[in-house]
Amino acid sequence: MSGRIVLGLGGTVDYELEWDAAAFQRLVDGYGIRLAEVEDDPPSAVPGGRGIVLAVLRSMRRGRGCECYVEDKSHLLAFDARFHHRVTLGGTCVRAALAMSRLGVASTVHLVSISDEVRRGLPQEVAHLCSAEEDSLDPHVIVQYPHGAAVRLVDGTVVAGRPNRVILVNDEPNERMVLSRGLPAALRQASAVLISGLNTMKKADDLRARLAELAGMLRGVPQGVPVVYEDAGFHDEAMRAVVLEVMPSLASVHSLNEDEARHYLGRQVDLTAPQEVAAMMRGLKGILGAPTVMVHTSRYAACIGAEAGLCREAARAGCLLASTRFAHGDRYGRAEYDAVAASPREPVGVALEGAVETRRAGVLIAPGYDVRTAAPTTIGLGDAFIGGVMAHLAASGGGAREAAQEAGPRPAA
Repeated sequence: MSGRIVLGLGGTVDYELEWDAAAFQRLVDGYGIRLAEVEDDPPSAVPGGRGIVLAVLRSMRRGRGCECYVEDKSHLLAFDARFHHRVTLGGTCVRAALAMSRLGVASTVHLVSISDEVRRGLPQEVAHLCSAEEDSLDPHVIVQYPHGAAVRLVDGTVVAGRPNRVILVNDEPNERMVLSRGLPAALRQASAVLISGLNTMKKADDLRARLAELAGMLRGVPQGVPVVYEDAGFHDEAMRAVVLEVMPSLASVHSLNEDEARHYLGRQVDLTAPQEVAAMMRGLKGILGAPTVMVHTSRYAACIGAEAGLCREAARAGCLLASTRFAHGDRYGRAEYDAVAASPREPVGVALEGAVETRRAGVLIAPGYDVRTAAPTTIGLGDAFIGGVMAHLAASGGGAREAAQEAGPRPAA
């Protein structure tokens, strides 16, 4: 099995739609949507076709990406059929593995479904474990809209202030999240571990059972090996609290993006203001209960907690890999990565890094890269970020990890 970075817990097959303004406008016209219907935040679940269109419009109006469960799968596939799409592999763990593989970093991913699309799409640097007993295909449909995209409603117009994406899903294997019998052996050899994908589960009893099973498996991870939890947009928001019941005892780092941070805090945050960023990080540290908290934004990453220094350095690598994907999509390797590394740092991140307010609060900032492109990629940026983080954490273990392995597995949580 190649690689010792273990990334879980579920992958997907993604249909990345080509933005077709005329096709989307026809859908909006057919539903007769008004401005009052798009004032709210993007939903976590919708019943069918009209709800799908509203989710995209609310995302555009709010400037926020989202992941949304579509209750009627036939409506999801009918929406997809109105657009041209590109078939890619998705899920945080898989996209992180693919991002690392383009730099020659090997890993092992844990999957809960498998198909020929997955087998063809995984490069040799990415080994896989899978709990599925037979092939299945439950595509995630991703709408990526550009900056300035304008959609006419009955009584006004919605204009996208920034490029972003909406992920539309109905995926039973990822809802069940069955763990592979081979996962404990992989974890015993891990140099870094990523937990992700729990946001797709919608039954509290199932989620608690899966978390208890995972906790038992994680006891085999060698002492000193970092375990990172990557948050996401939950299909059922009540499941967040279930995860937080145990995640602080399972993961040494809780990573999340700015939208998820605002959700936990229950308020908007000015991500350019040092005092507000410091208050955000202190608040999240208290709410999440993790030893270390890391928030990644489009301009920088912020870290607070026991391993903030190590995580800040890992976040620098994460920002670089995410910026490379932003500029080049899937078409990059070491040369493009090195070229982005020579780019100037993002000014807001640089200012926050040196601000007295953040430093006094123990908040460490990793500025992003100020890259410009006519055709930015917004899908998978958080996944590329966490891929860069995991690669750095695994590479930085060194002698400490060897000593930890000699000491044996970690104690029970």
